[in-house]
Amino acid sequence: MQIDPDLAGEPQSLSAAYITSVLPPLLDRYGLTRDAVLARAGIDPLQLARADTLVPMVDALRLFLVILEQTGDEGLGFEAGRCVQPRSYQVLGYAVLSSASLGEAIQRLLRFEKLAGNLGRSTLTPGDPVQLSWHCPLPGAPARYITEAAITGWITFARQLLAEPAAPLSVHFRHVAPVRSERYADWFGCPVHFEAGFDGVMLAPAMLSLPLTSADPGLNQMMEREAAALLADYDAGTNLANAVRSHLYRMLADGEPGLEAVAGRMGLAARTLQSRLHRQGVSFQELLDGLRRSLAEIYLRDPALGLTDIALLLGFAEQSSFNRAFRRWRGQSPTAFRRQQ
Repeated sequence: MQIDPDLAGEPQSLSAAYITSVLPPLLDRYGLTRDAVLARAGIDPLQLARADTLVPMVDALRLFLVILEQTGDEGLGFEAGRCVQPRSYQVLGYAVLSSASLGEAIQRLLRFEKLAGNLGRSTLTPGDPVQLSWHCPLPGAPARYITEAAITGWITFARQLLAEPAAPLSVHFRHVAPVRSERYADWFGCPVHFEAGFDGVMLAPAMLSLPLTSADPGLNQMMEREAAALLADYDAGTNLANAVRSHLYRMLADGEPGLEAVAGRMGLAARTLQSRLHRQGVSFQELLDGLRRSLAEIYLRDPALGLTDIALLLGFAEQSSFNRAFRRWRGQSPTAFRRQQ
């Protein structure tokens, strides 16, 4: 899987809670260690320390790319989805598990799923059978792993909520079948179709009425209020940070973008933008440094790009400035990092 640098300018993200919940059992399954994987991916553990943090998509993909490189497992997304737990989704998870029925839980998922990240969205099409679909806007290989993780995660979560075992009628993926595809049907307990017309599952209508063992009306009301409040904050704060990151990405090749230049592109005064970012717990410089670091590690994996080229793409006036910044981020030179890849 190659990561397209253009993805750094896209708004998608994944919650730190999901990553920190899924990562330990996933790495245990492959015999890998957390510290080694995070270090190789260039992910600062502090970036995952706050469960409510949203990790930019390009950083999350870089993390899973490292696991993919070390395991060669095309079913990485499937295996990640099998590691999902309620705490993987924080407030969203508890809003779902406290619902009265599977159908109500799905409605909670549809309404609040952005709280766990926005790598895609779910839709429910009534009928017989009912179609629960996943829509991932990303192209190419990243979509494959994200889609498998999302759909497998649905079923993993549902199995923890239902008193009796229940399987979908069928599972569908638009991408081609991976090696060892038989494990999918064995685990899902139903036919799994690859190169299908949609990504998602088909459910018998009666499944939506199945009661949840974890149903709790009082907790559900409280979690719904909390989720609604968080969603409002998410829409306000995340959209702002993503907009800044997107403008930064598009301006980098012309030199280091300043706060005033980005604010002007957004139709804001520099002090206004700075203040709004501060209220969201992030600074302009942190967004710029984070974007540069993510892009640097993508570019350094491309042997066609020289260090001077990379420095210019990142908006540094000189390669020496890039070298110093990279040493600050990774504790090693760009050349040393490139040799390790």
